[in-house]
Amino acid sequence: MQIEKIVLEKSADTLLKKAEVCFDLAKSEQSLADKDHEIAAVEHDNAERHHKLAAEQTSNADKLEAHADKLEAHADKLDAMGHALEAKAVEIKGDTLVQQGT
Repeated sequence: MQIEKIVLEKSADTLLKKAEVCFDLAKSEQSLADKDHEIAAVEHDNAERHHKLAAEQTSNADKLEAHADKLEAHADKLDAMGHALEAKAVEIKGDTLVQQGT
């Protein structure tokens, strides 16, 4: 009976030591998990900032595109006006040549 008791006590002591190791490991892993959560929160904040910047850049690009379209339309009008003025100048020069010939 005495031997059984000693064996059981040793087994219990061994189990308690292993339990202590498990608790230490659990504490370490919890600490790592907490740090990972902190890093993840920072990453989420960074991602949110990037999304906001991307939205602003998209908005700015849209405004620039609209401005470019207006400039292009204005350039087309000026080109048409230049052709009209050129045609009028040719017409006037033709009239002056005809008048000189008479």
